[in-house]
Amino acid sequence: MSASVAEALERVDRGPSCPVDAVPPATLPLRRRLAGFSIAVDLVCLSVAYELALIVFAFAHRGSLPQAPITFDWSFVVACVVVLAVFHRLGLYRLEAYVSRPLQALLILHGAVAVLVVSSFVAFALKTPLVSDSRLTVFVTFLFFFVLTAAVRLRWLDSLYRQDVRERPGPTVVVGWFTDAGILMSRLRELRGFADVRALRPADRRRNGYDADLKLLEALAAMEPAPRQVFLDGASLGHKATLDLVRVASARGSDVYVTGRLVSPLDTGGLLSRLFELPAMRVRHDPGCSPPGARRVAQRAFDIVVSGVALLLLAPLFAVIAVAIKRDSPGPVFFRQTRVGLQGKTFEFLKFRSMTAGNDPTEHKEALAAFIQGEHVDELDHVDEYGRPVYKMAADARVTRVGRVLRRYSLDELPQFWNVLRGDMSIVGPRPALPYEVEAYKPWHLLRLQVTPGVSGLWQVAGRSRVEFDDMVFQDVMYGMNQSLGTDVDLCLRTVPAVLMGTGAA
Repeated sequence: MSASVAEALERVDRGPSCPVDAVPPATLPLRRRLAGFSIAVDLVCLSVAYELALIVFAFAHRGSLPQAPITFDWSFVVACVVVLAVFHRLGLYRLEAYVSRPLQALLILHGAVAVLVVSSFVAFALKTPLVSDSRLTVFVTFLFFFVLTAAVRLRWLDSLYRQDVRERPGPTVVVGWFTDAGILMSRLRELRGFADVRALRPADRRRNGYDADLKLLEALAAMEPAPRQVFLDGASLGHKATLDLVRVASARGSDVYVTGRLVSPLDTGGLLSRLFELPAMRVRHDPGCSPPGARRVAQRAFDIVVSGVALLLLAPLFAVIAVAIKRDSPGPVFFRQTRVGLQGKTFEFLKFRSMTAGNDPTEHKEALAAFIQGEHVDELDHVDEYGRPVYKMAADARVTRVGRVLRRYSLDELPQFWNVLRGDMSIVGPRPALPYEVEAYKPWHLLRLQVTPGVSGLWQVAGRSRVEFDDMVFQDVMYGMNQSLGTDVDLCLRTVPAVLMGTGAA
């Protein structure tokens, strides 16, 4: 194994923080510059559009400009907040939005219409004087806004992107056996910023083993010049090989994209799926590396606010559930258990009890070990007391009547908001592992312990009993590599229908 490959793979053993010699993506300065300029452009264009709309309003009503100076009201403040939220959701503050001018123009149009509808609804609800008097003003504002922001983005900001592409050339490498590799490579050649598209794969597809993976790693590490972008097919490469390739590519300062159905939920807003015409996500940081400090602070603040509010609002429901549990079967209201959290630290995990008290975990331990190793037991297909996507009998007599209802709608998970408030867990993240579960882990599974466990996450959106263990761990690690406040909010919103329909625990 070459020295560069060994050095990149060693990172996972250094702990949850990125090493001081980690190489940031070469596009990071451009990403930050374009994001900052895009936000400023949108707010300035909205301000100018608002002023122009007020002038149109004045001419329409009095035939002349107003005598008093034009001032902003709450309708403008609402519009600013909605513009930032909607455009962020659509991915218009990401570098990838500038890869395709037609797609960016379409997204701006979609965003302007969405902002018009949402801000109008909010402004009417607040009964702001201007909007209540003239719906035309609102329409004209966003008509001007669309024209102005599209013109500035597609001319000035687009020129910044094209200049950076010229100054920082580098090949685009597609790694793996994409079933639609020809389509992907053709699509990349159509887009701007993906020059010299190359395919990297072993000569024999059947050699998808250690030797083949090592050859891929060495070929990627030795490639000159360093690739500007690297696309990894998570489906054909295998989970461990994909993670190893992510580390090697990231160590060279490449932008890394992982494709496949397992990462589809992490493409917030669907920008990359539209752009590349297949499910994809961009790696924000290496496996085993925690997000930057500011992002961690924002996420912790989000956790405290959401968990605190949830505990206050759900207090009456907690009381009802507690009474129902006590009346249904003897035993405590809460189920307490030792779980493994961030960096392998243990903590006391809380749930509402959904099974009869005093159960022997031996059977569960054996089933869990089999599940981790990929062994299947057809007649065991549900979620047990320990909250894991492992096997139990479909008609398990240990589950109480109240417990079945609690599990179906994930109500047994609600006490974990206390774990979030204490800092043991996060609102979004992997499920906290059991100590004997960790003992059965494969080496690469340990990467999921570098992410704070959560009350909800990809496991609940996907339906935790329908996900293979290796797939689930891969999704958890991918979430850790793409962790952001926006991703957390998106997954939280997607959890609500999963819980209401009972699919998050089924």
